[in-house]
Amino acid sequence: MLPVKQKLRNINIGAQAILVLLVLLSLLFLHTWFALLVATLLSLLIAAYLGILIPLLKRLLPIVYLGSVIILLHTLVNPHNRHFIYFFGLEGFNYGLITALRLLGIVTVTQIFMLINPLRKIISALSWIHPDLGIVLGLVLSILPVIRQQMDVTLGVQIARGLRIGKYPWQRIQAYLAVMIPIIIKSLIRAQIMAQLLHVRGYDSKGEKRQIHWDITDKLVIASGLCFLIISLWIRYKSVFTSL
Repeated sequence: MLPVKQKLRNINIGAQAILVLLVLLSLLFLHTWFALLVATLLSLLIAAYLGILIPLLKRLLPIVYLGSVIILLHTLVNPHNRHFIYFFGLEGFNYGLITALRLLGIVTVTQIFMLINPLRKIISALSWIHPDLGIVLGLVLSILPVIRQQMDVTLGVQIARGLRIGKYPWQRIQAYLAVMIPIIIKSLIRAQIMAQLLHVRGYDSKGEKRQIHWDITDKLVIASGLCFLIISLWIRYKSVFTSL
């Protein structure tokens, strides 16, 4: 018999995708920082059990920085601040914390899905929904490194021509606009060339429809997502339900 970890990794990717969608929907209904924190910690515990905690934390590090900035900005400048500790608004801190935890939870769930499933399986699953979705995702992921390399080359060329990035934000925005405009134009030209190549090679989105086979584990996974959504709805609208 397969170990439990291997069984969890081998769950039908369609069932996993439905679970992810249900959990993301549930995170949108949770409106307290404590509930969002518990949901995020639960996701991290699942990642630790699956053995992907370290790569997951590396991917979440930029989101943690972004969340800290969100909390700080709302603490300082949120217009709904009424109570302060020195110049830190409590209402803005609470709102920023909820926003940051919701963003962290959403990214955590999606990154777990991406880490436990090879990219080819995700593309294949999208192709099952519609063949064009799979090929679009594959082309996008294949072209992103090319765009990044093209951006570095264009930035170096512009600097050699006398472009100054500057120290202030508006100077940096103006400098990067000079870089992004050629990148966008080249990307559009590259996309048109790819479309022509697909047409010349006779690409046809019509394909044989495949069947999905659900076992008891897949159904339990979807049921757990539905339970989590129901719990989130109960927490969000508990006062409405109790008044009925």
